[in-house]
Amino acid sequence: MLRILLCWSNPPYNAFDNHFEPISMIMNSGTIPAKDACWQCYHPPVFYWVSAMVGNIAVAMGVKYPQLLKLLQFIPCFYGILTVGIIYLILSKLPLSDFSKLITFGTICFLPRHIYMSAMNSNDTISYLFVALSTYLLLIAIERKLSPVILLIGSIVITITLFTKYTSYIVLPIIPISFATLYYTGIVASRKIIVVSLILILLIPIIVLSIYFISNIKNYDSPLPWNVKQLDPSLIQPHDNSRLDFISFKPWESINTPILVPGKMNSFWTLIYSGMWYDNEPKFLLFLDSNQGWWIHYYGWLEGREGFPGDNDSMSNLTKSIGSGLIAFGLFPLLLTISGFYNFFRRSWKSWSKAEGMDMAKMNIFPVLLFSNAAGIIVLALRLPVYSIAKASYFLNSLPALAVFLSLGLMSCENNKKMKWSIIIVFGVLFTLASSHILHIVLSRT
Repeated sequence: MLRILLCWSNPPYNAFDNHFEPISMIMNSGTIPAKDACWQCYHPPVFYWVSAMVGNIAVAMGVKYPQLLKLLQFIPCFYGILTVGIIYLILSKLPLSDFSKLITFGTICFLPRHIYMSAMNSNDTISYLFVALSTYLLLIAIERKLSPVILLIGSIVITITLFTKYTSYIVLPIIPISFATLYYTGIVASRKIIVVSLILILLIPIIVLSIYFISNIKNYDSPLPWNVKQLDPSLIQPHDNSRLDFISFKPWESINTPILVPGKMNSFWTLIYSGMWYDNEPKFLLFLDSNQGWWIHYYGWLEGREGFPGDNDSMSNLTKSIGSGLIAFGLFPLLLTISGFYNFFRRSWKSWSKAEGMDMAKMNIFPVLLFSNAAGIIVLALRLPVYSIAKASYFLNSLPALAVFLSLGLMSCENNKKMKWSIIIVFGVLFTLASSHILHIVLSRT
């Protein structure tokens, strides 16, 4: 409901980028535009093509502008809601306690960044959905000891995943690692079957991706075209004097000032973390403030057109308090996730018995997913060191891994009655703050 309400109240063009442009090009021409035909056209085409097909059907049924834009905006919202459901199914396939799964599922449901992204027209939520769906199908394939039907379905879904967004390529490393674990544990009787199955699940994605790369190299001199030459953010976006820092973590800065301001824009992990729990690169906070003039100048500063407008004294204490509260209480799931990550690696491979080989093969998917996601964003940030690269939204591709490690962290605490009740209270406050924040935005638009 929070996702639907925020999507309903959010204006269609209130998003980080204009993804309507490539959609309208496909609707008008019937073909996928060239990678350099518009700023967002370089992205893989699945999101734009599906949206255009829905748009054409809607137009044929008499839907007109601006209702058409609202309909297209709800497609990513639908993807976001489906992703929450897939996360639930993933958690149900793993050796996790009911309590940890309940709290983790609640955290995914009320995670502000995922709710924000579900309210915008973008190709992000479809990439979250298909990465999660690929992960789920891989779990089923392991569970059914490499059923050829599941492998074929998984191969097709993984192929689609690769054409949702470049960040979705993180699904590729998890496949060989999972099959290597199967090979090591021997839970599948024939190692020949494991090798053949690995080839089967990777064959279609690799062939299609290779054709795509060759075509891109031929036409754009790059396997993965990027229109940064059309609009280089590093030349216009404001930044601190020091480059992005990949070591520091200073959440107290975000608790004190929960949006982007000069002097607090270079800590990579701080920007990622605060953006997960609050609208730190604001797209919705301006709806909560009567001082619209300040926001006009603020966005001018973010876009590099003018100087920073100074502090906004008109923002209400309620808005500031909820933001600070979300970022502060968000430290609890972060610490539990780190604890779960540590607990996973503390249990060495030798401690897994052959009887637990199935669980081992499943669980090994998730650290690879998280590492691949983090590495990809860091490489991107090294190439283009600006605040808009340090987005929490990019980390949501590894949402299944974050959920699993949070569950493992919760399991290490739940046997202590006092700690269990503390977790219930803390997460209850966190869910209440998140709900209040989203509803505050929605009500401000009515």
